[in-house]
Amino acid sequence: MTVEQICQIGKLELNDENTHIIQSYAQHIVPWLESDEFREKWASKPYPPLINPEKIDFDGANALHAWTLNIPFPKYYDFVVFGSHGVGITTAMNGFLYLCGAVGIGLSRKAKLNETDDNEKPSNKAAYIKLLKGLMAIKTLKDNQKLKEVNHIFLRLNDFIADKDAKKIYSLIDASLALHIVRDPISNLKSLVNNPEIVKKMWYSDESYDIESFEKDMKEGRLSYGALRDIALDFTQDPAKLLKQIIHYAGGKEESKPKNTEKIKKISEEEMILRPKISSVDTWMVDSTQAFHDGVLFQLLSGSLKKCKLKQTSDFIGEKSYDCMCEICEFLGIKKPDESLAPVFSKRAANSVAFLPLTIYANAKTPLFSDEKGSFRDKDRLTSAKIELVTAMSPVASAGYDISKYFSDIDGFDVGQIRVVVTSNDDLIKLLEAGLMDKLKRYIAALVKAIDDEFNAHSKYRFDEKDILDYFKEHKKSRQIMSYIMNQHLLLLKSNKPEIIEGYGWYQKYLEIAKDDEPLDTTQDGVSVTNF
Repeated sequence: MTVEQICQIGKLELNDENTHIIQSYAQHIVPWLESDEFREKWASKPYPPLINPEKIDFDGANALHAWTLNIPFPKYYDFVVFGSHGVGITTAMNGFLYLCGAVGIGLSRKAKLNETDDNEKPSNKAAYIKLLKGLMAIKTLKDNQKLKEVNHIFLRLNDFIADKDAKKIYSLIDASLALHIVRDPISNLKSLVNNPEIVKKMWYSDESYDIESFEKDMKEGRLSYGALRDIALDFTQDPAKLLKQIIHYAGGKEESKPKNTEKIKKISEEEMILRPKISSVDTWMVDSTQAFHDGVLFQLLSGSLKKCKLKQTSDFIGEKSYDCMCEICEFLGIKKPDESLAPVFSKRAANSVAFLPLTIYANAKTPLFSDEKGSFRDKDRLTSAKIELVTAMSPVASAGYDISKYFSDIDGFDVGQIRVVVTSNDDLIKLLEAGLMDKLKRYIAALVKAIDDEFNAHSKYRFDEKDILDYFKEHKKSRQIMSYIMNQHLLLLKSNKPEIIEGYGWYQKYLEIAKDDEPLDTTQDGVSVTNF
């Protein structure tokens, strides 16, 4: 059997990389492809495995080779949860399932083979490799009882990459037990438009650096001594001032009379929109990596979907959320939550969710921002304890040393939502240094207050569903694109659950607005829409 013939069976491109990998495993591939077991059980798969997947030891396995050989993800997970961003999968359901003993790991829309290459586009090939490694790591933690009270692992599928390998990667996922979460598309857009983000990197000199200094040096051409650095906090930084510098929103086209939009700042040549923009409706609705890809996900997973429960976001909001979670747990075969958690489920996601995770470098010798002035240099990190502030549903919260109890009496610190974690013994020892824990507590108290204050300050700028509809009333092309995208996104519901769409009150108002629009002409020059 030739390499070319093997590539044809596996639907692989005949190139140097694939040829080298196939030749490395030829002694296993050829007998397998000629076996009765392959012909009877695997040959009809969309991307048949080129090695018997049931005999693979994934410990230490080469993830790139596994991708090339069409190896399905090992069943180290119990079920999948899929849908769009903005429906509550990440902020609510992820946390609820964690409280029921299940931890999630997901495909990443940002996965690249070379994370440092700014020119490389994210790919499903890279997403497969990253998820396979993640599954191996989280299984090891679970097997070694490093994940406290975690009995189940699930795949979270709300990121999507629409490249040539999309059909392949989803064919390698077993979605025989699945939870699909849906939401009124207009409410979905409202949530996305109001979604704050934290800039991941900021330009710093060797000294503590702020936005005013950055803009001044930018104008005067003095940035050669600086460097882009991941956002991390130290005691010299005032949390209230820092949060104002690093929070931004998705951009949109400039309106003649922009609503609720402040001056745009620049950090490391990246525009930062400091308030929600209603025109980001256009940005979000065509961002297939995060939203409105339910129809295509359903189609791509349909080969393995057997038991799938459909839930709306409104089902697990407020007082009915506990009963909803009990129903979901029974369906998924996991332990029902203790009734004492009912108040936790009924609460909305904490203000902190959008601002976490955050890293703090705690050093007893570093002056607190409210005390004397001081500087914090990169070399000071070596002698600092590295603290992670994460959401309660983050795997880090279970894998590290949880020291949240030391901060539970801080006003606004909700241990059900926020966790303070140290991930190494060395950092834990550093925290025992005289006065450091007290200083860290004072700093976290200021940070929690700053997060709440900033969240509340932004609340008055948030848009509601009526604002989204008003935007569509004034922008016909946006309506045409939205209607085009909805034909794909709502495919499953139109076919199987039309009553859900009929119950989408805001979407029904949108349909009334768009009822006389002619369909989008996708043959026009300059038309850019999500196209699967």
